[in-house]
Amino acid sequence: MGVFLYSLSMLELNYELEEEDLLQLQLYFASKDEMQIKQRRKEKYRMIGLSLLCGLLLFFDEGYRLLSYLFLGSSLLFFIIYPWWSVWFYKRMYRKHISESMRAEFPYNTKLLLGSDLIEIETKKGHRHYDVKEMDTVIETEHHFFIEMSRQVSIIIPKHRINNAEEVKMQLLRYKENNPFSFVEDMDWKWK
Repeated sequence: MGVFLYSLSMLELNYELEEEDLLQLQLYFASKDEMQIKQRRKEKYRMIGLSLLCGLLLFFDEGYRLLSYLFLGSSLLFFIIYPWWSVWFYKRMYRKHISESMRAEFPYNTKLLLGSDLIEIETKKGHRHYDVKEMDTVIETEHHFFIEMSRQVSIIIPKHRINNAEEVKMQLLRYKENNPFSFVEDMDWKWK
């Protein structure tokens, strides 16, 4: 496939990415994006406000009193169930987007080499290498490492599919010693 550039301190990983791994990446960034958070909040109050408005307008019209109670009740019900509904809805939306864009490419075999100053990745789409200086952020969650590069590239390392997650973390921390990127430990993160 490709030729790897070997260095003295390197760590080689072979793993398969599943649809769930890409979904977790999308959900993580959506949960941290201010625009997404505002959009979800606006959507919640828009639906409740519209239902309340319709209910109040119909409440003052004698012939539609029962219908007004239905709208007022639905706004209360939506207020109660919205947190669970939005989690389900957005997760389904992101999953559908991933399924459509990656069309039957799973499992996605990945060979990753974490060298002393290079990160090399080999997939069925090709071979790429990145300088460690291009790293913007490394995010560690309970189940994944997400490495964000300056070229709008994210590398996903699923902890449960590799044997040496602690070694990977130590290598990433070694990168941080000589390079100005942030290392975020977000072990309690859950999609909500």
